[in-house]
Amino acid sequence: MARTCHVPWESNADEERMCPLRPLQAQNRARGASTAGSRLPTLKRLIQEKPIVRAIEVHSGFSALVVDAAVAQRRGEQVTFDCLWSSSLTSSAIKGKPDIETVTTSERMQIVDDVLEVSTKPVLYDGDTGGPKEIFAFTVRKLERLGVSGVVIEDKHLGGRTGCFSWASE
Repeated sequence: MARTCHVPWESNADEERMCPLRPLQAQNRARGASTAGSRLPTLKRLIQEKPIVRAIEVHSGFSALVVDAAVAQRRGEQVTFDCLWSSSLTSSAIKGKPDIETVTTSERMQIVDDVLEVSTKPVLYDGDTGGPKEIFAFTVRKLERLGVSGVVIEDKHLGGRTGCFSWASE
């Protein structure tokens, strides 16, 4: 049987009690501020130090908070996700659209901005085909300003769908 919880509204209520996400946001703040310049070295360090870097897709600020709070036990060790992935698939799916680059870059950037606002983890961005190279340069600059650590693009011109990883500049 489903259980519900009613939180009465009080005009002078403590904000920490009123929003169930506040503890997660406080944990993120306690881990320290994360800037665009600090995320890229973090991702590079993870790739150099770990045999496997765990990434998971996020499609909103809320999903990023859930990932940040997710902890599991594996072989007696606590494990978490190391970085976040922003895919065009879920950016399209949450809007009820097909994954054929129908969601605008601006809409995707807003999702990434929401994620970066609440999480300190590095973010990888699914850049699809990259689009026209003249426009893609602007996209990469915007992603750098937001704090994205890397972009993955598909190369559909060299014999198939080859993934290509591009670091954001330091």
